Formats: sequence, structure tokens, C-alpha cells
Amino acid sequence: MVLGVKPTRAETGYGYIETGEAVADSVLRVRRFTEKPNRERAEEFVAAGNYHWNSGIFVWSARTLANAVREHLPEMAPLLEQISAAYGTANFERVFAELYPKCENISVDYAILEPRSAKGETRSHLYCLPAEFGWNDLGSWAALYEHHHERQTSIDAYDNVGESADSVAIEARGNYVYCPNKFVALVGVQDLVVVETDDAILITTRQHSQDVGKVVKELVARGKTELV
Repeated sequence: MVLGVKPTRAETGYGYIETGEAVADSVLRVRRFTEKPNRERAEEFVAAGNYHWNSGIFVWSARTLANAVREHLPEMAPLLEQISAAYGTANFERVFAELYPKCENISVDYAILEPRSAKGETRSHLYCLPAEFGWNDLGSWAALYEHHHERQTSIDAYDNVGESADSVAIEARGNYVYCPNKFVALVGVQDLVVVETDDAILITTRQHSQDVGKVVKELVARGKTELV
């Protein structure tokens, strides 16, 4: 069972749940999980009306999850089983340090939910419970902008959001700026994301803010791990 959130925009950084027929009060069968679609597909999902954001909040038994790992991650499952068997013993730290780095770095969405949903709506035994509480995954600067915007915090009359020592906006709208120790002037720009830290500056757009992970990969490839 996954809690699904009705989408409010075509967000490319979230996973989507395509739902099918209802099987109980508000409980829907899951047709398909799609993780992080491109913008065109995300817009199609929102327009379709039967898609929910994947909140990442699941309800399952430990047995169900363990069996799903064995089915969809057959190479990783034995490693996790050895770690589990060592838990509570004097060998746990050694076993964990030796085996965990050998496990694939992959989310449960890609590893289990997507292939599980490929079995079909009636055979996957996956269900979605639409959530009615407020939810936002603050995993991108665009999501953080929306979070502040909805709560009318750190926002000016032109929908610019951010934190700075002081600021002025001239013909500038919809920007997110984090530069807590400096004065910031925004002139003639729209929907930008500007983030300053002690050793780096990020400049992108709200639309492409989910692509920050590509910068991380590039830095690692160049050996500049001190910036990650």
C-alpha cells in the first residue's frame, strides 16, 4: 500500500502512480509506477487525472518487503540476508562494513515498485490510498520555493522567495535566492534559482532545479568530491 498525493503541477522530480479501479473505500489498484518522468510525460500524467505523486510512504509487512527484494534484487538479497543474520552478534560491524558497500545503490521505487507494477493491475497486489494531508517533497529548490510560497514566508510582492541580508527586485518575478550574508539585486530575471554557499554558487532555473544531481555526478567524475 502506498499513499498517493494528488499532483498540483507537472513535477519531474517525483515518482508517479497510475491508478486503476477502486477495490474498497478510496483504495485504488495500482496500474504502474513511473519514477521521475520527463516534463512532457509529467504533463500528460497530470492532465490524465488518474495519477498521484508517490509520497514514498508505504505500508507493508517485513515479510512482504523481504520477499519482494528476493524476487526483484536476487543478487542483493543474499547480502542483505547475511547482514540480517549477523545483527545482534559480535560480528555485525565487520559483516556490515564488508557487505553493505557491495549492495546496489538504488531506490525502492526503481528496484521494486516499477518492476512489480509491470505484472499488471490485478497481479501486482499493489494498492494506492489517496492522501488528503498536505505534502511536498522538499528535495529540490523548486519544491522549497513552492513550500515558502504556499505559506507566504520569505516572499515579496513579486513572488520572489529567498533569504538574504537585504534585497531589491526590479522587473524580477518568481525567483528563489539563498544568499544569507549578502545584499542581492534581481533585475529583469524570472524563475531563477540562485544559491550561495561558502565554496560554491548554483545558478539554474526552477524548471531545471531537479537536475542538480547531474552536477554532483560531474563533480565526482572530475574528482572534486570536496564540493559534493
